[in-house]
Amino acid sequence: MTSACASLVCSAATVQPDCVNLSIVRGTQNRFEVVITDGFGRAVAINNDTIEFIVKDEPNGTSVFTKSNGPTEHSNPGLGETIFDIDEADTATASETEMTYWVYEVRRTNPVSDVFVHLTGQLIVRPTI
Repeated sequence: MTSACASLVCSAATVQPDCVNLSIVRGTQNRFEVVITDGFGRAVAINNDTIEFIVKDEPNGTSVFTKSNGPTEHSNPGLGETIFDIDEADTATASETEMTYWVYEVRRTNPVSDVFVHLTGQLIVRPTI
């Protein structure tokens, strides 16, 4: 299988999204700590921003689940840090016997509704052993 990062088309934005593939096991708890950075790798303050972790079945496809952290929900907003907890219910629709390949993006929306995509990639859900 080829890298999904090579085949994903990143949205036009001021910040070129990084492509990172993630792998988790179906039906388990997972915590993703995300640091929002600019094009030079410097942390972006997200004090007044909403950060979303959006998972779809394919690029431009149907939403599987979305996690959203508003301005008061970030772990360290001055350093661009936020946390997303993925629980058992989020991966319940993944295959019980084969790997499921979804795509995700992490996007930031500022107070004037500008949207920036910071991370994209595949979310690979492995079956429970």
